[in-house]
Parts: sequence; structure tokens; C-alpha cells
Amino acid sequence: MISEKLPRLLIVDDLFGRQLPDGRINEDRAHLCGHFLLRDVTGDESSRTAKQIIKRPIAEVVFLRGQKPVCALPGDHVENDLEGTMRRIREGWDHGPDRWALVLLDLCFYTGRVGNNENHPGMPAGRSGDSNPSSYFGLSILESLHRELPNLPVVILSSKPRESASRAYAELGALGFLARADDKSRDQLIDFIWRHGLIPDDRREIIGTSKPLLLALRAARRAGADQRNVLILGERGTGKELLARYLHRSGAAGKDRPLVMVDSGSLSPTLYASELFGYRRGAFTGADRNHVGKIAQAHGGDLFLDEVGNMPGDVQAGLLRVLEHNSVTPLGSNVADEANVRFLSATNEDLEGKAATGGFRQDLLDRLREGGSVFLRPLRERLEDLEPLAEAFVRQAERANPNAIRRIIEPEALDVLRSHSWPGNLRELRSCIFNAVFNYADVEHLMPVHLQIDRAGTELHVAPGREAWPRPIETKFDDALAAIAGFEFDNIRPADIVGQLYKAETAYAHFQVGLLRAALMLTRRRTLDSPEGELLIHPAVKLLTGDRAMPGSKAADIVKRILGHSTSVKIAALEDPVLRSAYEKAIRLRPSSSRKKRVAKHAGGER
Repeated sequence: MISEKLPRLLIVDDLFGRQLPDGRINEDRAHLCGHFLLRDVTGDESSRTAKQIIKRPIAEVVFLRGQKPVCALPGDHVENDLEGTMRRIREGWDHGPDRWALVLLDLCFYTGRVGNNENHPGMPAGRSGDSNPSSYFGLSILESLHRELPNLPVVILSSKPRESASRAYAELGALGFLARADDKSRDQLIDFIWRHGLIPDDRREIIGTSKPLLLALRAARRAGADQRNVLILGERGTGKELLARYLHRSGAAGKDRPLVMVDSGSLSPTLYASELFGYRRGAFTGADRNHVGKIAQAHGGDLFLDEVGNMPGDVQAGLLRVLEHNSVTPLGSNVADEANVRFLSATNEDLEGKAATGGFRQDLLDRLREGGSVFLRPLRERLEDLEPLAEAFVRQAERANPNAIRRIIEPEALDVLRSHSWPGNLRELRSCIFNAVFNYADVEHLMPVHLQIDRAGTELHVAPGREAWPRPIETKFDDALAAIAGFEFDNIRPADIVGQLYKAETAYAHFQVGLLRAALMLTRRRTLDSPEGELLIHPAVKLLTGDRAMPGSKAADIVKRILGHSTSVKIAALEDPVLRSAYEKAIRLRPSSSRKKRVAKHAGGER
């Protein structure tokens, strides 16, 4: 499970996190590290002091007391430090490759005056409220983490009874409980790191340590432990096939289960059914032998369907029967074969929208994602991974070209790579790097001049006082706007424009509503709780306007204005659940004046 670079844990605990004078060993901490096989990298103990050596550690660990002073002497007063604790957790959470994979959090923190405690030097005796489950300081930390860093995985590590606070920590997003003295807790910690921790691919087939990627890998590991079908979502070139392979081998029986790949985009409609279901000799012209289909080949394992949105309607119906009956009938046969298969499907399309318009079967979509959806973020949203990806692609290209010499990627080249929006994602980046290495095989430095990048997706426009957005690439919207702006009104007759104002207003309103809906769909936030995406009006309007600094209240006003241009268009638009949800959110954020008066009147009573 553990890769060359160990996952880094943070333990927030008053006993183990306290620092002793003169860099002396914290024996309580040493015993905990020995029990869990953790390598202490806190760095607060003297290097001159002999330390225990963990030969096969499962993780690195940093300890944090969560109180001040960190090093307390007899007579000092120890107090809980929520602000300082949160600051240190934030620092480690934003620290790239060394960010916290998992936080282990104590419940009870003892405060007050430090006495002469020989067994636990530097520890206070505690105040009366410290041990009260309703006022555990650990729950205060957890509440702040849940509110500010909801994606940070937290597990409770405590010697207190689990039942004393189980409801409270569950409600605040903790993922589990580790009993400090339990003999099984080490194995349980390994399992928690695997299921809940944010850890990179141990085989480095999927490269990167950005938060969006690590969250996708965690979702894939969780789904891999299940045997239900999974839908992988992501733009073209994001690495959905690699994620499917990672998901397959993450299962307990992954090594013994077959994985069969189907590239739906390469199959014509006439070949799709025969390749998927197989056929018997004589089933159709040219079927001169029996052919085992991909589903039968994957029996007992996984079948990966790439670009599943391209599947023809008749094949969709046949696949639904396979899913319902766990059997497949080859073309030209009346006998069904058992098909115990998990389907891993991938798409860069909005299958939900396609199903709503009849382009994809809703019942099939529901079956294909019954085990959840995993969303793979585009490269532009995880630029933290660009440098290690570029490094890996350069080395691959050098190995592929026997004439190429080893080169250094210069910072100027990385700056150019980071400035590009990468609509083709990893595939486009890989192609760019390979071209640079093959075209300049004899240089020892990769420079900007070697990179062939479509500058249309690279240039930035910056408004005064605003953060830069990538400049939009010319699209059909530009053509439509140019047609309206460039329309010639010369030689217009009165009969030509009778009633056209209202038509123009309606068309304009439809156009803006369409733009708003597109932006809402593009900025959806996908989470484990909302795999299809939560609609967010603030990011959508910022995308449309190019104004990153726009306040949420103004974004709500713009949504209301767009949907209020035309009464008839508004009525039709609010039939759409996406636009209706956006409008309701905008109203909640910015109620109309009359509504404000009604609310105030209701709250304050008649005067």
C-alpha cells in the first residue's frame, strides 16, 4: 500500500504533542510511534538524543500539542490554542507533496497549572471541564476543521470511551475512531489511511499530489472495494482510463480479476453490439466463426467502457438486460451465458442532460453509476501536478527517442506550461512535451522556444484591479454576437420591422439564459454527497463576467436580472430545474425590496 514516499500524518494531542526542555525525548510519544509503526518527523527533539528506529514505518507523523506553551515547565499555565492549531493545520494542508494525508485528533486536552508530574512531565492536572464530553477541546478543533477544511480527513485518536462523543464527532465529519491502546489499532490505522487518507498512486501510474487528484484517487479506492458499477466523469484527456485501472487494482481481489477495455469511440454502430455481446457463427454476413464478446471476456472481473455516451440506442437496451439479469446472449444465439461483471464507464459528456433529452437511457445511466461517480478534474484545476507530469513526460520521451539526451526543464518553460489552459489536458501536455523532445533531441535544457503551444488558449486578459482569467477561445458565441453587432439596417422598410422589437428582446433573453445555464453546468461542484454536482451561482457568474473579485450579492443580482428580461422567457426558464435552482438561490441571497419588507414586518410585528 505504501509508496516510496510515506504518507504524512498529523497527530493533534496534548500528551504526545508536548515538547520537553532541552530537546529531551517524549517517552509517551515514542511508545505511540512504536505501537503504530510511525516515523516521527516533528523535529522538536534534539538530534543528539538517541531515538528509536522504526524499521518498517507505515507513515511519517508530525505531532502538534494544540496548546500553548508547547513546552511547559512546573508553574506554567497551559491553555488550549484553537487559533494556533488551525494555523498549523492550514500550513500543512496547503504544503503540496508533504500535505497531511490524515489528521488524528485527540478529544480531551488538559489545561491549567503544570505541577511536578514525574510520569508525564509538562502536563497539567486539568480543570473540571476538560473531561466533560460536551466541552472536549478536540470537538472544538473538529468543528473548525469541518467548517473551514471540509475535505481534510480526520479520525479521532483517543483513550476516552468511544461512546462518550460518537454522535458529536460523527456530526462534525470525523471518519472514524482509533482506540489508542487497542491491539488491533495499528491494522485499523493502515485501513483508515487506505480508505480515508489522501495518498498518491503508489505505482506512480497516475502522477500528482494535488488535492483534486488525491480526492479522486480516494474516491476510486473506496469504489474499488465495492463490486457495484462506477461512472468516471472528466474532460477528454484527463486520464479516465488510468483511473479505471487504478480503481480495478484497488479492490481486494483486483489481482485475480480480469480487466477488459472497450474504446466505445473506436467502434462503429454496426460493430458495437457484436464486439460487446459476441456472436455465433452465421449470425450475420461475415460471421464465419464464434466470437466471444467483451462482456463474456470480463466475466468475474471488470469491463471498462470508455466514451460510453457514444453507445447506440439498441446496444443500450441490450446492456441494460445484461445488468438486470447478469447474463449475456451472443448475437445469433438463444442461450444466455453468465456475466458476473462490474462495469467501469467513462464519459466526457453530460449524460444527465443527454438522458433528459432522450439521447441516453436514464435507467441505464442509473445502473452504470449505482456504485457512485468519480470526477477527475481537468489539468487547469490541478496545476500543482503540472511540474511532476512534465518531468515524467520528458523522461518518457527521452526513453522513446534513442537520439535524445537527458535535459533539465527550465523554470521559464514551466511558466509557459502553467500559463496555458490545456483544453486537451494530460494528452495535450504529453504531446507538447514529446514534440519538444523529438524536435530538439540534442539539447540539454527544455526552454520556452521548444514548446509548440496554441497561444489562443494561453494569452490572458487582465482588467484593472482584477485577477486574470484565460482569454476565451473564439467560439460560435462570437459568431452569433458578431452577426447581431454587424447587422446592416440600411434599406430597411417599415414592414420589415413591425413587431420585431419584442422578438429581438425575447431572442436576447433566450441567449442570455442559455449562457447562464451553460455556466451553471460548467461550474458545478462535484462531491461524494453530490456526484452530479451542486449548482453554484457565484462561480457561474464570475465565469461569465470574467470578474474573479465579484461579490456574491452582485452575482445574485445578475442572475435575477438575466432571468427577468422577459416574463415569457422567465416562465419557460423556471421549468428547467437547473435555472429554477439558480433563481431560488439568488432570491435567498438578494430578496426583492417587497420581500424584505414582508420579512421585516413578520419579524418585527405591526407598528
